[in-house]
Amino acid sequence: MIIKEIRIKNFRSYYGDENSFVFSDGLTLILGDNGDGKTTFFEALEWLFNTTSDNGSLYTISEKRKSEMMIGDKDDVSVYISFEHDGDKSVEKSFTFEKTSETNFKVGSATYKGYESNGSEREPVNGKLLINRCYDAFIRNFSMFKGENDLNVFDNAESLKQLIDKFSEISKFDTFVKYAEKFEDNANKALKSELKNDDKISKEAASLDREIQEVSNAIQAKRKDIKEKEEALNFYNSKLSQLEESKESSEQYHDIKERLEAKEAKRRKLQAQISLVNYNHSLLDKLWILCAFPPILNEFKKKCSALSKTKRQEEKEFDKEKAIKLGKLEAYEEIHKSLCNGSPSLPWYLPNQETMEEMIHDHICKVCGRPAEEGSEAYNFMVGKLQEYKEHIDNEAKEKEKKKIIEEESLFKHNNIEDLHHLSISLSGSRESEINEIPTLIQERLELVERFRGDVKVLDEEIKDIEDEKSRLLLQAGNVSESLLSSKFQDIKGLFEQSKQAEVRLTELNGDLNVLNIKMKDLKDRLEDLNPSSTQTKITKKVHYTLEMIYKAFQKAKEYNLKQFLGDLENRANNYLEELSASDFHGQIRLVSTTEETTGIRLFSSNNTEIKKPSGSQKTVMYISILFAISDFTKEKREEDYPLIFDAATSSFGDSKEEGFYNIIDKKIKKQCIIATKDFITKGQVRTNDIEKLSCSVYRIKKDNFDSSNLATIQTIIERIK
Repeated sequence: MIIKEIRIKNFRSYYGDENSFVFSDGLTLILGDNGDGKTTFFEALEWLFNTTSDNGSLYTISEKRKSEMMIGDKDDVSVYISFEHDGDKSVEKSFTFEKTSETNFKVGSATYKGYESNGSEREPVNGKLLINRCYDAFIRNFSMFKGENDLNVFDNAESLKQLIDKFSEISKFDTFVKYAEKFEDNANKALKSELKNDDKISKEAASLDREIQEVSNAIQAKRKDIKEKEEALNFYNSKLSQLEESKESSEQYHDIKERLEAKEAKRRKLQAQISLVNYNHSLLDKLWILCAFPPILNEFKKKCSALSKTKRQEEKEFDKEKAIKLGKLEAYEEIHKSLCNGSPSLPWYLPNQETMEEMIHDHICKVCGRPAEEGSEAYNFMVGKLQEYKEHIDNEAKEKEKKKIIEEESLFKHNNIEDLHHLSISLSGSRESEINEIPTLIQERLELVERFRGDVKVLDEEIKDIEDEKSRLLLQAGNVSESLLSSKFQDIKGLFEQSKQAEVRLTELNGDLNVLNIKMKDLKDRLEDLNPSSTQTKITKKVHYTLEMIYKAFQKAKEYNLKQFLGDLENRANNYLEELSASDFHGQIRLVSTTEETTGIRLFSSNNTEIKKPSGSQKTVMYISILFAISDFTKEKREEDYPLIFDAATSSFGDSKEEGFYNIIDKKIKKQCIIATKDFITKGQVRTNDIEKLSCSVYRIKKDNFDSSNLATIQTIIERIK
């Protein structure tokens, strides 16, 4: 399939029906700056070749064309291609659209019109079938690429299998290997059964079989570990590759992220400080409720002082009266202690009550020894003395009680006034100063919170600006994920460490697997060396051995053919690599087996050192060399050619690299290549001198005069400059 012409009508920025590209058999360049329509051209072709969807899309319609239409107007979107493929052929995919109101459009289904030449006649055919017959999905996977990130076709594990299925006989071995494995397995089961029944070697065979099974399980587990480690290693290497490819964007993102995090942290801190001011809690917890308390406290202190003074005065008067009462009691006691003639009487307790009662009973004064007959003066004196003793005992108790009552009398039963006075003292001094400062503190806090709120508002605006900047960067970064961009470049060191550890562990696992394989071979050899007594066992043993050898032979043949196929692809790719790299260092391409049935594209130096971090341009040339080699296989095996179509595949090239690369494709490589690129454009101007050195067709696409705020004014115009 060689594309001759493409016409685009009303497909997004390609307004109207005068948008035509004519292509040569070799290289065609479509030059355009960012936003000029390069990717739209590529997506128009993708839409044309997509035969799985028949839906029209409002998104694809030219905004300029929509803005010109009146209600009821109809038009169509179409992409037309003419090409040579066993004769001239053409396909046009289109759909109609109608303006039904000021803001709404009715979109029809997509249709295909196909034509192919039949001698001198041009016959209509099913356009969808024609596309699938001449440019099927498999070919498109290896011929159309949007950006540099899509160039590594082996990122998709299915790609290698597709290539093998299309271009080699390897897939035929799958059936042979499958059946041979089945036969070998059945023969092995039969052999085990026979060995169990052979009296001579059954025990030893059973023991060896158990060991073989254990080693087999260990080998399977080890292979699983190896596969997981290989996948991990590929993941680390892929991440490293992505990180390095997106270094500039990642550094910009890291800067944006740091600024954004700093602003958000500052905002959170301010918000936290605002939230800390809980006015309801502060009323009690911080005593803000006392903001009007200072004058009340002063009045409280005055009253407490006055109460304390009054209490002291009243207590002084009360103590004075109590002292007088006690003095009177003591004077009364002294008076009663003297006789009528002024002489002091005997103490009331002499003689005591028992002695007095005894003398009265015996009618004699045992103090002076004189008799005291009943009725006599001496007798009556003793009776009176006894009565005085008893009264004194009774009066003394009463006086003690009376004195106790007087002594215990108190004017103020409780310490309330003292407590109030102490409270007034405790609220004075530093405590009083704190309370006096509360109104000022509240005012300052309110002003601070208001200032914080103002700062938060400013930060919100700054955060929005930074987030807008981040969104623009993510759009510019294209396929690179935000999670990848957010990785700091010091993370590369961590990934390198993980990658190294995975490599070391992988080496250890492969060493362990080799040991297990050697052990397995030894066990199988020992099993093979057993000499059974049964003839049937001997025959079964030979059958098993034969089928096992057949199975291994098919496996090795498959591996050999795959190795040959990859070696051929590798050699062709290296030939292209050498041509495309001109005088630059280019190394050697190697197709390295990674996980099961997958292959990675690696670059090595001639001294067998892998180039772990090739430049962006080196990787691009390496991948394009592989694509050219695959194109060769297609031409040879399927006897057909197809174009290679690239959108912005060489954005990592410098000016000097561009010139050499395109010159080689233009003059040395005989393949149809259509490359949409911003190469050869500096500050919006095409570098005419460099273009003149090329012999290929060159188109310049750019936006016509437009309003930067109005999408409906954008139109891509096409100029053929060579």
